[in-house]
Amino acid sequence: MNNKNRQQANKTPKQQLELRYKSAVSNLLVVVLMTVINIVLLVTNSNRYFLFSAFLPYLAADYGMYFCGMYPAEVYADLEDPLFADKSLLVIMLAVAAVILLLYVLAYIFARKKKIGWLIFALVFFVIDTVVMVIFTGLNADNIFDIVIHAWVVVSLVRGIITYRDLKQQPAEEVLVLDEGDDEPENKVDMLGNSIPLRDADMEIKARIFVEAEAFGHKIVFRRVKNVNELVIDGRVYDEYIATIEFEHTLQATLNGHEFVAQFDGKGRSFIFADGEQLAKKIRLV
Repeated sequence: MNNKNRQQANKTPKQQLELRYKSAVSNLLVVVLMTVINIVLLVTNSNRYFLFSAFLPYLAADYGMYFCGMYPAEVYADLEDPLFADKSLLVIMLAVAAVILLLYVLAYIFARKKKIGWLIFALVFFVIDTVVMVIFTGLNADNIFDIVIHAWVVVSLVRGIITYRDLKQQPAEEVLVLDEGDDEPENKVDMLGNSIPLRDADMEIKARIFVEAEAFGHKIVFRRVKNVNELVIDGRVYDEYIATIEFEHTLQATLNGHEFVAQFDGKGRSFIFADGEQLAKKIRLV
């Protein structure tokens, strides 16, 4: 737990908001999965039920089962001469449940892409789901946990919308671009002429390795983390290229009198050089 707290503290405010937003959106997927499981348990008469389920699709499946006479005989014991609908009604009601769940899935997919309208739609739809659940089941000890979970999901979705607003208000990340005539930043190299690293590389984060090599006792890695290409030497980032769409670029650093270069030629080929000598080359399709 302490390690998790330290990792959270090391993230920027924007990264923390991103995680909070993703957590809120992920609850939609949990609702879909739990609802599917509960409907399967329902139609197989397993007499089991899990929380975090949407009520409306479950209600549709329940009505289909009931009116088609799919429940055990004791359920209909109070009816003198029950008339049951054709099994096609159950198929229709299950299709209705599937459509509702599909809307939640679409809301999840597009909300993850920051289409906030879909998250708002999911919130409104789930509020309606909660209201209908309370109307049909009332307030009692049997459904109190369902109501609490529904309220928690609603609060989570509201929090996600608020977090999205806070994300939009975050200042844009600035990228320093040096023209050929500009002076190098004062802290680019130290007194011995060694490049000063930008930061320690997060070696546990998901990254795509373009090419890697070893030279003069150093481990050199040319990789991409999200939209940032990094030149990593001995676990430290010495140079970077930030771009959603990559064009030809060169990253370089000097250590102990040796010059290390990572290069992308814009034609799918990545290289690593040390003191002008090519150490590694790799062709990538994308």
